[in-house]
Amino acid sequence: MTQLNRRRFLSSGIATAGGGVLGALGLSGVADAAPGGGTTGTAGTPNSQSTHLVRTDGREITSGWTFTAADGTTPPGNRMASAQRITGLKPAVVPGTPLTSMIANGEYPDPLYGHIVTDTVPDTLKDTDYWYRVAFPVPRLIPGQRFWLRFDGINYLGTIWLNGTEVGTIEGAFKRGVFDVTDIIAKADGTAHLAVLIGKLDYVDPPALPSYASGVTRGGRNGGKTGITLKNGPTFFCTAGWDWLPTIPDRDLGIWQPVTWSTTGQIRLTDVHVDPTLSADLSTADIAIGLTLDSAFDSSRSVVVRGTLDGHEFARTVTVPAGASTVTVTSKDIDCLRLNRPKLWWPNGYGDPHRYRLSIGVESGGQVHDERTVDFGVRRIEYTKPIQSQTGTPTDCLAITVNNQPILVMGGNWGLDEALKRIPRERLREQVRLHSEANLNLIRNWNGQSSTEDFYEACDEFGILVWQDFFCSTEGPAPANVTRDLDNIRECIVRFRNHPSVLLWCGGNEGPPPQQLVDGLDALVAELDPKRASLTSSAGDTGKNPIGGYSSGGPYHWVTPSTHFDLNDGTHWPPFHNEVGSYSIPTLEFIKKMIPEASWEHPDDSWADRDVNGNGGNGGGAGYLQITAKRYGDPQNLPDFARKSQLMNYECIKAIYEAHAANMESAAPGKPYPRTGVIMWMTNPAQPSFVWQMYTHDLEAHSSFYAVQHACRRVNVILNSKTYDVVVANHTREAVRGTVAVTLYDLDGKAFANTSWRVGGAAASDHTVIGNIATQLNGAPSDVAFVRLSFKDAHGAEPVRNFYWIENPARAAGFLSLNDVAPAAVSVTADVKHGRDNTELTVEVENTGGAVALMVHLQVYDTRTGERILPATFDDNYLNLVGGESRTARVQLDTGQVRDHKNIGVRIDGWKIDQRASRLRGHGLAVTFNQAALSTHPATKTFGG
Repeated sequence: MTQLNRRRFLSSGIATAGGGVLGALGLSGVADAAPGGGTTGTAGTPNSQSTHLVRTDGREITSGWTFTAADGTTPPGNRMASAQRITGLKPAVVPGTPLTSMIANGEYPDPLYGHIVTDTVPDTLKDTDYWYRVAFPVPRLIPGQRFWLRFDGINYLGTIWLNGTEVGTIEGAFKRGVFDVTDIIAKADGTAHLAVLIGKLDYVDPPALPSYASGVTRGGRNGGKTGITLKNGPTFFCTAGWDWLPTIPDRDLGIWQPVTWSTTGQIRLTDVHVDPTLSADLSTADIAIGLTLDSAFDSSRSVVVRGTLDGHEFARTVTVPAGASTVTVTSKDIDCLRLNRPKLWWPNGYGDPHRYRLSIGVESGGQVHDERTVDFGVRRIEYTKPIQSQTGTPTDCLAITVNNQPILVMGGNWGLDEALKRIPRERLREQVRLHSEANLNLIRNWNGQSSTEDFYEACDEFGILVWQDFFCSTEGPAPANVTRDLDNIRECIVRFRNHPSVLLWCGGNEGPPPQQLVDGLDALVAELDPKRASLTSSAGDTGKNPIGGYSSGGPYHWVTPSTHFDLNDGTHWPPFHNEVGSYSIPTLEFIKKMIPEASWEHPDDSWADRDVNGNGGNGGGAGYLQITAKRYGDPQNLPDFARKSQLMNYECIKAIYEAHAANMESAAPGKPYPRTGVIMWMTNPAQPSFVWQMYTHDLEAHSSFYAVQHACRRVNVILNSKTYDVVVANHTREAVRGTVAVTLYDLDGKAFANTSWRVGGAAASDHTVIGNIATQLNGAPSDVAFVRLSFKDAHGAEPVRNFYWIENPARAAGFLSLNDVAPAAVSVTADVKHGRDNTELTVEVENTGGAVALMVHLQVYDTRTGERILPATFDDNYLNLVGGESRTARVQLDTGQVRDHKNIGVRIDGWKIDQRASRLRGHGLAVTFNQAALSTHPATKTFGG
């Protein structure tokens, strides 16, 4: 690193625990006043001995909401925000959208399952404003107490009324609204009446309709027929219709984030910014704390800033003027703000994502006016390294180093957390957890569409870095209101800069925003968060000290594994790809769940509404079916299609990540562009889908998930399917030593070649080519060979097994011959162990015959209903076992899942299984074959046509 500037270096990051600037949020139910009119703050406050209880943590207003479309007959805001009875209102889900409320009320079925969205719900839902209304109890205020009303997110424009009075407005989906309504509440007599007018979008397109026959998704254009939705500025513009999302009829209008109230004393902490600086040798960290204050006193006051950090108490007296002000305290002021030998926050797979807890408050006269609890991480990030560019000169290329450890970015794109914004904390946490279990280390928050406190808190917890986009895309015109856009960007930076997971800020998708926005973003980052990098767009950087060496651009469709290894062999620019993806077909059970039964065996517009045409790559859904048939044989029925697609998923998606790992870090002769990162398009599905996902909308991990998990191991042995080199990919801080053994098997499961190499020290954070098996593959007795790779370390442990089915290079003809292999005999033994907080299932699978057991798939299900129990992710699945080989897989269920499903079982399917020769045993649970998934050979073909 030759220089330190905001684009190349970062050494800090924090997360706010319990609700950010207004305290601990997320409490369920309607808030109740404490006895005596005051309510206490959370445990662990900076000064629990204070005599006057003026502060109340955030109380979320979740129940009792009603809503209605706003038209000429609806009363005005002063009447809506009153005790007056108003007819025509219906129960509302908050947080939620009008459509989610209508679904909850039974007006429409869930349009994402078994329906075509635009045929099921009228697109007119977007064409009106909406009133939301609720009454909630409030405390009797005591002298000096201030009452605050907070909105964490509305879409798109909001006007707020309380007890007959208009209190303010909010503009943009990512702007918070915090209102001092003390005077109104002081006269409320115990009940507050809140009304919110949600304004519709200024610019809309008609719906984009699905068409299977077209071979493209919704007319082949993202963002609607004209893309005019982008003119609105900060909103969920993808809901106009994208190649991964149908047109959402209400465009996700509504109160989509929590509404809370809280109280403070006369001084409010409007922001707490914790900024750790980690030394180059990682031995010390100096913590700077910036406080933004709002004082209602009419003159300056002496106050005490009091807090605790890592078990150490501190206090400092400062003078606070009337109105807004800032206070900064550092390790020069307070000794305990220097951490010696700090515990570090690490990305997933590199160490513990440790977080420190800071409690801090402002008090005077025996009152705690306001206080916060902040969880923050200490880490040091460098953003670039010089790599020879296409012109032959060194370029500062995007290459991430965390805590002096080079990180090969292996990430996933999120287009939207959920199509209808149904994102409770538990669901969102599960989605991030799945990324962690898949061994990923980054999520790109595409166009900022998933920006919530819950998202960043989960990423902090699981060590997932966040590439944070903002709100511009090349799919439509520039926003009409640049000031509003920049205001929402400012809000996001201030709100989320505290999270250690946030890696960088990025202006938009696939092309530069208007120059006014580019300049505005750079200025905001320089002002508010100067240690983080700021990129112009996901396609390139044009700012000061530009970062190069990255782009998007796909491919977005299915290609052979060798294609990915060819594109990423070190001869192609750039080194970092932030969008590349493939078809990703779900399990049989989920296909049946997401499309109507009449369409199961006959791809049609219902399939198109679930994105089967992708972006037109592979010739759309029909083209993908042709490729599948050519490679694995013509699908005979839906189970056969699902079975063959799991192999298609696995080989392509595994290669996306393995190709980058097999060429990471070091350049080689003739290969000047080593890989520095890849972000798959996509990992999280916003809706039930046939493409661009590693698990399904209902959080079932299918073969794509395990392809990612197996490819992204921090130590891996990889077969390059283009060159047939055997490569050790070592992402860790230490060189690895041991032995790699390679065995090749024919279609009957008989070994016909083997070799091994001593690994004397595969370099840390690098790839090492240790041998080549092209000669052995050319000598395969059939047109397909199975390749088993095993790495044993110096102690004899086997941390890595890897498995491939490979075409014979001398006569490549696809994998049609897999249909003729003998079925495998397996022994499956399952046990259950009940703990206090969870139940663990252990399943041992052994290949007891000679034929290869290919893609053995385990599912947890309810034996009474036959339904899958989700989420239930095995630590290994889609097992590939040669004769005599065994594997043990484990999955944990929480107490709620066990309570809801009294009859738990495990069922098994795979490529070809000899059920008569197999043995299934369960100790405390049922073990069965998944007969529906195994029924792949009907008397006559039923699929297609």
